Amino acid sequence: MNRKARRKVIEQLVSDHKIETQDELLDLLTQQGIETTQATISRDIHALNIVKANDGEGHTYYVQLQLTPEHDFSRLYTGIRENVRTIETVQFINVVKTALNSSYATILGGMFDELDIPEVVGTIAGNDTLIIISKNNNDARAIYNLIMKHISSHLD
Repeated sequence: MNRKARRKVIEQLVSDHKIETQDELLDLLTQQGIETTQATISRDIHALNIVKANDGEGHTYYVQLQLTPEHDFSRLYTGIRENVRTIETVQFINVVKTALNSSYATILGGMFDELDIPEVVGTIAGNDTLIIISKNNNDARAIYNLIMKHISSHLD
């Protein structure tokens, strides 16, 4: 099976099952008659924008970040409103805190990266902390204002 077909199957498996480990994914692929290696699976996961998310009950499983049409900010705004807890600006960097142990920082960082916002040079995400790097203090302030505008509803 070629790479494109294998990745289609992986997308479907991740969508249909709560897969917690690469070994589980490998087993599901084997059940589908697809023989591959752990290293290949790891590359596929990265290429398909598949990340681990927390289900709120202490379990993590793979989910695929959905690519959105360019300039569709509604998903970003909803993600900010529902998941961002605090934001602090340090010069040209915004430090965004999401729900503790939610893995949502990675998803939110992916959204910022996908939207190709000119004020964002790049993002770095951990479990519940997202670093948004801008070119300068003014760009960082613009991102801060954007995020504050959309989290203010749940802070009131």
